[in-house]
Amino acid sequence: MRQVVRQIKERSKVELQSKDIKYQLWRLDDAEFRKLRKNSLPIKDDHMFYIHLYLSKNEREDQLNLAQIFLTLTHLLGESSDWIDDWKGSFSFTVLLIVEKVQGKFFYLVDIYDNRGSINFSLYRIVEAEVEGYDNQILREPFELEFSRQEINYFISYFIGYLEGYFHSVRSLMPVEQFFKRIDSNNILYGYKDEQYFEEQYADQEAYQSAIKNLESMGTSSITSQNVNEILQTITSEIVEL
Repeated sequence: MRQVVRQIKERSKVELQSKDIKYQLWRLDDAEFRKLRKNSLPIKDDHMFYIHLYLSKNEREDQLNLAQIFLTLTHLLGESSDWIDDWKGSFSFTVLLIVEKVQGKFFYLVDIYDNRGSINFSLYRIVEAEVEGYDNQILREPFELEFSRQEINYFISYFIGYLEGYFHSVRSLMPVEQFFKRIDSNNILYGYKDEQYFEEQYADQEAYQSAIKNLESMGTSSITSQNVNEILQTITSEIVEL
């Protein structure tokens, strides 16, 4: 269930439950994520699990493409972070994940991002108490009694399934303008044009650059690019003369 919580500022929140585990996902801004990251321990990825996810993407016709995933995440969690690897990816949504089990509540950071055309989830166990001497850069195996590897993989699969169901439920209510985004490392373009969501990968740079020029000539904008004048206008319009 999606919520918008009023604190000092509005914050998106998603609540889920499956297999006797409750999940709360609270959207974080970049500053909050960086502060909490300093007090968290990175969890190793399960690379075979991600390979399986990538392969399954091509096996099911109803699975969401990158454009649909991006817009669904944006609708649920707000705008993407600007802190991305814009060579290999195009979006990043950082959240605080609270895992509530019979044993207690456990706090994790999650970065939901795309990498070379695939969706990824980086997890970090938040250290709630001050602990001296731990290295917050060393990858660690999951804490099995809190959030095991099996439970992590299940959560990722469950959340992706939730995104699919959410998209198909509210797609008619999501306002969409023509746009495209690019993943230069793999010559991938995705977006929305002619009332269709698209995702295409090109065999060579020439075809890739030609497709970008064609999209731009149609008036389709790349929402990864920033309008400097709009940013300056936003900043200066907030100045109040005393």
